[in-house]
Amino acid sequence: MKRPTMLVEAILRQAEMDLDLSVERDIAVMRRRCEHEGLSFLTITLPSLSDALERGLEEGRFSCPTSFSRHGSLPRFMGGFFNRVFTRSGELCHDANPDVIFFIRQICRFFKKLKIECSPARNRAATQQFVNIEGELREMTSQVERKDILLDKIAGIIWSQVFPEIDYLDLICHHGPGYTADKLSPNGRFRIRNWNQRSEFLFPSDLHCYPNYGYAVQSVDIGNEVVSGNGLNYLDIKDEMSVRVVFVPKTQTAPRVIAIEPSHVQYMQQSVKDYVYKVLETHSLTKRSIRFTRQDVNQRLAHRGSIDRRTATLDLKDASDRVHLHLVQRIFKSSGLLEYLEDARSLHATLPDNRNIVLFKYASMGSALCFPVEAMVFYTLIQTAMHQLDGIRPSSSSIRRYSAMIDIYGDDIIVPVDYADVVVRYLESYALKVNVSKSFKKGFFRESCGGDYFKGVWVNPIYARQVPHDDARDWTPEHVMSWAATADLFYLRGLWLVAQTIRDMVSRTVRRTIPSSRTIGAGLAFYSLTHTTDLRWNRDLQCWQQKRLQYQPHKNKDSIDGNDLACLNKWALSNLRVDTPYKREWQYSSNPAVVLGSSLSWDVQGLGEIARFGVADSSLCASGVKSSDAEAYSGECEAGAQEVCGYSVSEETSVSTDMGESTDNLGPVLHQLDVRGGSDFSTDYCLIEEIQRDPLRFLEGRNTGLDFQSSTKRGCFKSKSRWVTLAG
Repeated sequence: MKRPTMLVEAILRQAEMDLDLSVERDIAVMRRRCEHEGLSFLTITLPSLSDALERGLEEGRFSCPTSFSRHGSLPRFMGGFFNRVFTRSGELCHDANPDVIFFIRQICRFFKKLKIECSPARNRAATQQFVNIEGELREMTSQVERKDILLDKIAGIIWSQVFPEIDYLDLICHHGPGYTADKLSPNGRFRIRNWNQRSEFLFPSDLHCYPNYGYAVQSVDIGNEVVSGNGLNYLDIKDEMSVRVVFVPKTQTAPRVIAIEPSHVQYMQQSVKDYVYKVLETHSLTKRSIRFTRQDVNQRLAHRGSIDRRTATLDLKDASDRVHLHLVQRIFKSSGLLEYLEDARSLHATLPDNRNIVLFKYASMGSALCFPVEAMVFYTLIQTAMHQLDGIRPSSSSIRRYSAMIDIYGDDIIVPVDYADVVVRYLESYALKVNVSKSFKKGFFRESCGGDYFKGVWVNPIYARQVPHDDARDWTPEHVMSWAATADLFYLRGLWLVAQTIRDMVSRTVRRTIPSSRTIGAGLAFYSLTHTTDLRWNRDLQCWQQKRLQYQPHKNKDSIDGNDLACLNKWALSNLRVDTPYKREWQYSSNPAVVLGSSLSWDVQGLGEIARFGVADSSLCASGVKSSDAEAYSGECEAGAQEVCGYSVSEETSVSTDMGESTDNLGPVLHQLDVRGGSDFSTDYCLIEEIQRDPLRFLEGRNTGLDFQSSTKRGCFKSKSRWVTLAG
């Protein structure tokens, strides 16, 4: 616990300098509680203090958690901070300082989202919660099916126009990059083995499972004789495979529950997801409200709402698990989409304790259709609630008018404050549950898609993702790269004392000098706005080079040589890909053999977008696709990476790029960043070629194909320093 304590102390010291207050007592209390309570004080207890702060900002009065001693209504720990936000009696000060709020959240939330497993007891509680939600949905079936003429009419108007009829030839099935319930390798799943018999009409196997009709004909049974060994096993409903429920790290309070779909079901789901994404973001009735590829719109609205307080940000609890199947059937019954949604859905789930339960929800997190279906359901219910409150007769024009007031990204919802209460009540009447602790409408604090604002000031904390072990032998390359990226984030926020403390810790761990650089390149280096160290001029290549620590991945064997059907399916799908933003995840997974340092270049335009708008926090949100956090794992990445499983130390190689050009391009972008105020820089990133355009993929656990833990050896990891060309 020495290093975690040291890092929190560094943040307190930074706050002492920036805010001109004393933190000596706070440091003493923090050290004592960490010594007696361990890491749980930083991962569970401290975050509860930040949650209480946010509720105090919302309600106008602070209520101190019972795990902290009080002086008046305020906690003694960090009392100097809270005195600048609330009065001694707990009332919110009219001149509350946003910088103080930022530091309270940074100190309390720094270790909240470590990527470590929860205790077995908490995992069992999460399993029981999954089962309990199914029970609640079963009991709410009659309530979901109650007479509601307005809902039926609005749903009919919207979805009969958005999805009138679907041509099955427009659907291109393909695989996602994550794990599957049948545990097939990424290449092995291209040989389709199973197919649900009930899906054959809308997803004909001869069209989707074979590269051409010749193979399909050869694979059928003639009498009792099988023409080839490439035939499918058609599954009756009673024989269909179940989803596999697993846990992935979220916080130490509770894990994230993911249901991994069978490969052939996920194969169908991806085609419907791509189609739905494209239609929803282009149709006039939905394009202004429902988004899947841009979070910055919600972030800007949250920023505006924290100033004028005209909009409310709502967050739903267990959103994916509470969308009732009967509600989906009711909403989409007049559309051409419902049959496809039903046929691409799994019917039951296998829990970690091997229990098997029938699903009353439409789909859990892990299904490619979970994210779009929940967004469409929420949109329909919100439209109904707003029409009901205003007494407006629904029509296409009224729906289009209200759509300009609604913004939805997964379970992050933004509506006008005047409609917030009725929207919450209406959502909860259909078995959904609003997360009160993360929904804001009264005060000056707003949170949506990883953008946290108070009175227009960005107060997002930076999260640690890996435990900073005291023993250097417990560090993996994943730890090194994660903490180096975290140091750069503190540096770019202007928290230089914290950044230097982390950089010193990383340098001591790797026992090498890590250079500073104004330019981005392969390998390990600390970003600097002012200077570049340890340069040499390569006369042969006519470019600058810098010596950096570097790791190189190697792939596990996943050969499909000799399997002509799998090879042809993979080749056919790769040639059918369309370069659209809706297929971004698919394109990432198509090149799993990423080598760090080989021809690495930073996308300056992408970095500029991050600097201007930010990237949502862990959560799918800071955490790229909103982890309400969860959607980070939705469909495209059911449980984590599996394509690249190991790493070995790289040998000396060299790549060439002009250093001067990179300085000119990158420097102005980074110099535009405010040290702590209005610039939404992402909370995590890692300089790896495959994830340049989505820098949170690695640290958020989304599928990057990178697993540095397997490159370690017993005792300590080995690494290689080499001269690399600075990329532009």
